[in-house]
Formats: sequence, C-alpha cells, structure tokens
Amino acid sequence: MRWLKKFLFIIAIILGVACFIFFGLKIDTVKVEGTEIYSEEEIKNSVFTRKYSDNLLFFSLYNRFFGINKLPFVEDIEVSCENLHTVKLHVYDKTISGCINYMGQYIYFDRDGVVLQSMQEKKEGVPVVTGINFVAFAVGEAFDVKDNSLFATIMNLSQLISHYQIPAKRIHVSDGDVVLYSGNIDIMLGKKEMYDDEMSALSSVLKTATEKGLKGTIDMKNFQEGDRIILNSEKKSKKKKNNKKEKTKEESTKEPQ
Repeated sequence: MRWLKKFLFIIAIILGVACFIFFGLKIDTVKVEGTEIYSEEEIKNSVFTRKYSDNLLFFSLYNRFFGINKLPFVEDIEVSCENLHTVKLHVYDKTISGCINYMGQYIYFDRDGVVLQSMQEKKEGVPVVTGINFVAFAVGEAFDVKDNSLFATIMNLSQLISHYQIPAKRIHVSDGDVVLYSGNIDIMLGKKEMYDDEMSALSSVLKTATEKGLKGTIDMKNFQEGDRIILNSEKKSKKKKNNKKEKTKEESTKEPQ
C-alpha cells in the first residue's frame, strides 16, 4: 500500500505541475511598443506562431533556442515579462530608406542599399526612387546598380529625408540631377554629392508650405548654407495671370473717348 500512496502522490505532483504550466503560465496580455511600421496585431501574429507559444514557459524556451520570429522590417524585438501572464514586446524597426517600383512590386531597401522586402503594398512615408538603373537585386543583398556613386548619393539623401522627417513622395534622378517631390512642391536639388544643407533648410519650410497648402517649385541647384529659400508658388503666378486677364478685359470694355 505504501508504494501505491507514493505513486499516487507523485502522479498528483506531476498533474499539479502540468496544470500550473499549462494554465498558470498562459499569456493573456501582450503589450507592443516601439514600432511605427507594423500594427500590434501584425507583431503578435508574427511572434506567436509556434505551437503553445502563448505559454510563458514554451515562449521563453523557443526564444532561447530558436530566437523570436521577426517581420522583414523589424531589426530586433526586446522581450520582457511584467508578470506570469503579461509580456511586453519592444520592437526596433529597420530604417527603410526608400523603395523602387519594379513590375508592379515595391522593392524596399535600407540605408546601405540592401533589399529588405518585395511587396505590392506601398508603405506610407517611404519615398519612391525613380531614374536609377539597376542590374539585379535579391532580398538580403545590396542593389547591383550601374552607377554606384550616384546610388550612394541617393542613399545619403534618403537618410537625411528620414532624419529631418521631410514628407517626400518621390526622388527622381535624371542625368545626375536630383528632383525631390514633396506634396505639391517640386524641389530641384541639382547634381551634388551631399545634400545636408539643403535638407536641413527644407525641413521647416516644407512643413509651413504644406500647412498652407502651397504649390510650386523650389530651385536649390546653387543653394549654399544661409541662402533664403524661395518658393515659386503656383497660386501667385495664377493670380498674376488672372490680374492680367482682368486688366485686358477692362481695357477692351472701355469706350473710346
């Protein structure tokens, strides 16, 4: 009878531990912070894909031996446990410098020109680069382009756009000349190796112009630090044309003396 009691005692302990593991360590709350690219649901669906990964013990073992599942634009995810049922995920996004539209797909790349992902979706806030001739590309590798120096210049410009939070829609290159499209304003940047001064000066100007709904062009081909930025506004030019038309009409309607 003693051995039966010991056996039943051991079984009870095993069952108790099993119940604690499967019910007492279930993750009920997941907090996601840090990411500006993905939604909370996208991060959760990526991280908790393995079997029983919603259990704190299994989740910890998976992360220790296999690493955490990450989406293409995620650099790293820092995991911390607030309690036995709550996990916090701090997401570090990769820096997306821009994308290229190729055969109906958007090819996203980082600040080093390394291809991150190819997808049909156009992500908001990522400028499209046009006018660059590339030979080939593969996910996880740098673009193979015909003009490496020009591509390096575009990479630098993309980083500056991100740093100064300039709302750029497109970066176009034609014979080495660079044109930046921001909202309804076209900025002629010309042919240079660096655009640090230009981007620094544009950051506040474009914000004000966007708030006022201005349209037009800015010529910065010969821009130097300290120069004033002049917007050739379409509104002003239209007003001048309208004024000229009104004057012409007035003159034509006047009766001869």
